[in-house]
Amino acid sequence: MTMILGRVAIALVALALSIAPAYTARPGAMVIRKASFGHIEVAATDVETALREGRAAQAAARDVLLLPHARFGITARSHGKAQWVSIASNGLPIYSWAFGNAAPGGRPVPPSHALRHEIGHDLFIRHLVPSSRDGQYGGDAPDWLDEMAAIAFEGADVTAMRRREAARLAKSGTLIPMDRFLTMVHPELTELPASAAASDGPAYRIRLAASADTPRFYAMTRAFYDYLVARTGSPAVIAELAGVFRRGERLDAWILTRSSSRDESASLETLDAELRSWIQSDSRYAATTGSPSGG
Repeated sequence: MTMILGRVAIALVALALSIAPAYTARPGAMVIRKASFGHIEVAATDVETALREGRAAQAAARDVLLLPHARFGITARSHGKAQWVSIASNGLPIYSWAFGNAAPGGRPVPPSHALRHEIGHDLFIRHLVPSSRDGQYGGDAPDWLDEMAAIAFEGADVTAMRRREAARLAKSGTLIPMDRFLTMVHPELTELPASAAASDGPAYRIRLAASADTPRFYAMTRAFYDYLVARTGSPAVIAELAGVFRRGERLDAWILTRSSSRDESASLETLDAELRSWIQSDSRYAATTGSPSGG
């Protein structure tokens, strides 16, 4: 997949590089090691971080996207030689990440915990709902579903921050209305300058959200995922929704049927009220302030 303007958070560049891991230490600096998910090639100081994030992404791929055999590599993005995604000779994706930046005044380095979020984006688009056109945020799925896949990969700290923000929005009555949420374009796609989208990989927008609406969109996405998991009993509801989309069925109708709104008069307005009530009753959603950014 070539890089498109729409996918702001990750630059998907299929370089078709011949990356066949040798799993031996190269002179100078990089540690190459096998992992349950594939391999890593990073500085010695980043080995544990790369393994932790890779294992977490592998577990989420299995439980959230129903991809039990997802495999990939994680490498250090050094000296600008590699873009966000490369393709190894065996067809597996290689995720190149800026774990550190020693250059004075260099480009901001994204937080390591965002790596699994970005892997979630790529695996969802790569395996569940690919992109067939340019100028969109991710794949052909609605932007909220694309983002939900990535958010479901996130760790406990980021998840708690998003829940606090969703609780604050629910309490103040400023959650995004469901009819808008299910059809809206990702806020970043409408705000980020084209030059910035075309010149960077994940590092840019993880640190600098261009739209003030982005934290609200991410908090709403997290809360809606939790709500759907609670109603369906399955963390793999994202994979189910992807299947509904591929079959050409209406996502809103499926959601209303699978949620607690089972009567024929159920509407998105009903779902709005149910989601708000559910957030306010769930113990994980402490109504304190928080303002997580996107990715």
